[in-house]
Amino acid sequence: MHSNIVVSRIDLADAQPLRIAVLRRGTPAKTAVYDGDEHPDTVHIGARLDGAVVATSTWIPAPWQESPEAPAVQLRGMAVDDRLQGTGVGRKLIDAGLDHARGTGARFVWAKARDSALDFYVRCGFRVVGDQFTEPASGLPHHLVVRELSYVSEN
Repeated sequence: MHSNIVVSRIDLADAQPLRIAVLRRGTPAKTAVYDGDEHPDTVHIGARLDGAVVATSTWIPAPWQESPEAPAVQLRGMAVDDRLQGTGVGRKLIDAGLDHARGTGARFVWAKARDSALDFYVRCGFRVVGDQFTEPASGLPHHLVVRELSYVSEN
């Protein structure tokens, strides 16, 4: 892990180039814009190395299908620069996003995860839900993943 990686909130404009480079590679799509990107409660979290965004994630308030009444956050646009795959940067973004979700009172965090990344999500405490589906924007196989958040009691 690079010691000079800085994880913080970033602007949507700072997330876009890496989203396109990583998540749309090999697809006809030229954008990576998601419903909810501009929602006032959406948070974009990125990792910078020497000032450049090398990982990005977006955390959007959105109900979880199995408990639609419970507060939940959807993780979208998770992307890590190829050179930093497997270095722990992605885990740092997940941890920061889970902290954000807890701060909103969310009970669940969920995502549409690429099948190629399922092991990563499982290592981060998510469980795989349901059948495989193809995400239209990428044409790649995905599964839903979800993590129920725990809160430390102060009693």
